[in-house]
This record gives sequence, C-alpha cells and structure tokens, in this order.
Amino acid sequence: MKKVILLIAITGICLFASAQEKSQSAIGLRFGLGTDYIGEISYQQALNTNRMELDLGWGGGRYWKGWTFTGLYQWVMPIESGFYWYLGAGPALGYWTEKRNFYENDGGLYLAASVNVGAEYRFAEIPLQLAIDYRPEFGLINRLKAYGGGFGIAVRYCF
Repeated sequence: MKKVILLIAITGICLFASAQEKSQSAIGLRFGLGTDYIGEISYQQALNTNRMELDLGWGGGRYWKGWTFTGLYQWVMPIESGFYWYLGAGPALGYWTEKRNFYENDGGLYLAASVNVGAEYRFAEIPLQLAIDYRPEFGLINRLKAYGGGFGIAVRYCF
C-alpha cells in the first residue's frame, strides 16, 4: 500500500511541476479492443512538446476482475495539421483477482512495464481529440499473465 501512495505522490508532483508552464490538457475515456481492461479514465498533461498520460482502468471476465493505474511519458510528433503520432513508456500498477473454482482464489497487487504507440487527431473547431493506439504490458511482479494489453480507442476533451 505504501508503494501505491508513493507512486501517486510522485505522479502528482510531476503534474504540478508541469502546470507552471502554459500547457494543454485533455481528459476522457479510452476503450480497450480485445484487451484485459475494457475501459479507462484518461488524463493527458502537456510537458513542453511531449506529455504525460495517466489512465485508471477497470475490467474483468468470467473468472477474473481487476483495475490498473498506468502512467506514460509520451513523445509526440506532428504528421500534418491536427494529426500526430506518439510513442510512450511507463509503469502500470494494478490489482487482480481470479476465481479458479468455488474454493480457490488467486490475485494481488502487480507491477508491469507498459509501452504504447498511437496516432491522434485534434479538431481545430471543437476541443476534441480522437486517438487509436497499441499498448502492451509486460508483467514484472505478480501479473496474472506475463504479457497483456492491446489496442484502444480514446475520446478526450481538450482544455
């Protein structure tokens, strides 16, 4: 639990430090396509030409459920007017529980390394961003699977 609080505190310090600059933020939802986590609340904060993305996801299946908190540093590169592509990396901290049968359960906190690559479009007329990306996760400690993640589609309000 102390590690979770420490990770949240470090993330908060980074966000407040970057807020001193004139920057653009975005908040919205990211939906997983064939991934472990079906939905995420997503927040982005510009850091000069790059940015930080924080996602709180949830999901589950017939025999398991869980949540994840992912922090990514992303390098953002323009393609043309309104179109961008990005590449990022960062940690994922989460909790999962699996019910194997009526009497046996497994689960716990986990730590994973995440990377992502994607493309987005920012509308000029309205404060809206649409994105599609690929984000694999590689389990480091107590992950249900050694590899997880997949494609996602995001819709975010820019402010």
